[in-house]
Amino acid sequence: MTRFSSCLSPLLRKTVAAAITAVLLFTPVGAVAQEATPGLVPGQNAVAPCAVGRLTIGDLEGADATLAKGVEAATAKAQAWQKDARLSTLRLGCPLLTTGYQWEGTFFSETAQAFFSTDTGQIDASDDDPDSIPTLVTENLSLRPVYRSLVRAGFTDALLLGASGGVTIRPSTEAQPFGPPSAPRDQTYAHVAIEERGQVTDVWVSMTDGTIYRYER
Repeated sequence: MTRFSSCLSPLLRKTVAAAITAVLLFTPVGAVAQEATPGLVPGQNAVAPCAVGRLTIGDLEGADATLAKGVEAATAKAQAWQKDARLSTLRLGCPLLTTGYQWEGTFFSETAQAFFSTDTGQIDASDDDPDSIPTLVTENLSLRPVYRSLVRAGFTDALLLGASGGVTIRPSTEAQPFGPPSAPRDQTYAHVAIEERGQVTDVWVSMTDGTIYRYER
């Protein structure tokens, strides 16, 4: 019996070794890679901006990281149309068929006496006095205070912004008002349409002090 066992041991060892080799050879590479991939850090947000094709309130918190490059790209597009194009309205939305942020703008050219939209390429002639059309200054512009004001007002991160647009940022003046009459002029406002329980709430958030304004019913 002992002599028989000692004869089988090398054979068994070869059989086991062959079986292990076969498993390694026929295991899909992706399966090994998947096991080696570390999981998400606890508390890390796994949902990318515009993951559902629309912006949420929560998406506004991280939008500032892309603002400068977004404005730069939109300005380059507008100045290819007219060298004197200047930004009058900035919009934040979702890119087509992917996640992330997309910045677009409406620019005014005194030379063309017209507005140019960078997302559609549409050109609209204007009879307005060029001096009455304010320029949106993007230096120190931030959506983080807007996000915080909305959260303090009771709007939650998961709420969707209106399907027709995400965030519209524009100066408000006496000649070119933007927002309800209660919103002081000579300030810049961010407009968002928030969907909640089947209803849409339009709010204008002051980018000066975070105050929220709405039209009175």
